[in-house]
Amino acid sequence: MQKKLIALALASAFAAPAFAATSNVDIYGVMNLSVERIDSGVSGADKSTSINNNSSRLGFKGTEDLGGGLAAIWQIESSIATDNGSGNLAARNTFVGLKGGFGTVMLGKIDTPMKGLGRAVDNFGDGIADSRNILGTAANGANIWDARTNNTIQYVTPDFSGLSASLAYSTDTGTANNTNAPCIAGLDCNKNDAWSVAANYNNGPLLLGAGYEKHNVLNSLTSPNDISSKIWRVIAGYSFAGAKIGGLYEKASGDLVNNNDNLADRKAWGLFGNYAIGAITLKANYLKAEETNNVSNSGAKQYTLGADYALSKRTTAYAFYAKVKNDGTALAGGAYGLGAAGTSNSSLGHMGDDPSVFGLGMKHTF
Repeated sequence: MQKKLIALALASAFAAPAFAATSNVDIYGVMNLSVERIDSGVSGADKSTSINNNSSRLGFKGTEDLGGGLAAIWQIESSIATDNGSGNLAARNTFVGLKGGFGTVMLGKIDTPMKGLGRAVDNFGDGIADSRNILGTAANGANIWDARTNNTIQYVTPDFSGLSASLAYSTDTGTANNTNAPCIAGLDCNKNDAWSVAANYNNGPLLLGAGYEKHNVLNSLTSPNDISSKIWRVIAGYSFAGAKIGGLYEKASGDLVNNNDNLADRKAWGLFGNYAIGAITLKANYLKAEETNNVSNSGAKQYTLGADYALSKRTTAYAFYAKVKNDGTALAGGAYGLGAAGTSNSSLGHMGDDPSVFGLGMKHTF
């Protein structure tokens, strides 16, 4: 009997490692709120004061060691509206995948590589003064490129001394035409696929990046022909003596978008800079979208100045001022709440308005 117990104990000891794969779960998030004084730019309209949520989120992520240098990875990231106590489960980057010496493969709802390029240089991302008010916009002021696509498979290469690349394919973006609107009955959104690819070099003080993205969409119920639109984007940045400077240039072109709004050719660019002095970081953005070649007087600019004050490594207080200047037929500024893209409602904003905002806020990461 004693020998059987010893044999059983030895067998258990040797067998245990086969089932002892390590795994972990991390909880993380961002709480970001600001109070903002907004001037819509509409003649005769009153200014408004609002408390706004700025892409606050709650996430769960984990890894499981599968052995041989291979790991399973997963993430569920939800949006939380900290200004009104609501939110959407798994509305942000949510995926499952594998990671190893070959790189990383993910399946789910994921930010495109193209979006990552813009996020790498913007000083005022995820708020009302976001550079996406100007960059990545169509003629009607709606941002259509910096997306988090549904039904996506994405591959990210290993990091080769700062050099990496990513490729994403969305089999069905889940949206009607080339907009953020959901599919409607009778529209074959399975034809709404998209490709996005980017390469990045981030080593020491130097940052470089370039990307290409193409959307294939179904035109409409009455004209079911395939159409497409595409964009090129390049970024550069350099850090020195407490300062960071950056630039972005993009060119978009395509066919019909938003049912009959011709995207045509549109060029846009931005300059970004910040300078740290102790706990204070001074920041500035300048953004410009040229007019499209089919809509005259449709250009727009945005100027943004701000300062961050680091209360700790994870908590920051900030202030900013932003102003959009629209040409006579432009509607820029509405993509993130500064103005009203795609609408002629005089209470919200209309073509040629010059909206502005002053804001104070606080951001905490955990």
